[in-house]
Amino acid sequence: MKKTSFVLVFALLLLTMSCSSVLAGAVVKLGIEPGGDLSTRISGYMLGYGVEPGISVSGDYLYPLNEKLEVGGGLGYQLKRNVQGLEAGFSFIPLYGTVKLKAPLSADLNTYFTGKLGYNYLMLDQNVEGFDYGGGLYYGLGIGIDLNNKYAVEAEYSVNKGELGYILKQPFDYAKFGIAVGYKF
Repeated sequence: MKKTSFVLVFALLLLTMSCSSVLAGAVVKLGIEPGGDLSTRISGYMLGYGVEPGISVSGDYLYPLNEKLEVGGGLGYQLKRNVQGLEAGFSFIPLYGTVKLKAPLSADLNTYFTGKLGYNYLMLDQNVEGFDYGGGLYYGLGIGIDLNNKYAVEAEYSVNKGELGYILKQPFDYAKFGIAVGYKF
């Protein structure tokens, strides 16, 4: 599973870099999530855990509808992150549609708002065996600044939903705040 994850990230980066003329609206982002909250339900009880910081890589393709609105899609990959106090780790691979609305909050800043909605695949590390698991809904809201024609900085709150269990699957939700730096092609 780890090998598949690395191949997926490498393919995403290679595709984006090699097709820069075709992907004129492509953005590759490297993000850091300082921490997050994991919640799940076991035997009817809602449990919450802290999650250690993590790194993510994503790629978006945006098509301009007009000078203020762009729409498109994207794919992300979260490197494995551990639940605080446990040896268990997990990651998500979200596939989503995205909207970017340019909204200058100041005359000096080129700011925008983003929204994402899609599906993500949950992956567990090898320390967690015997669980049945699956993906679920992914959504996020963010704000960003286009620094120039090549770079952007973005802050986003997002939620990854999945399912986890031995016999019956229970909700497995990961909410986080992240900051990303993007390179535009």
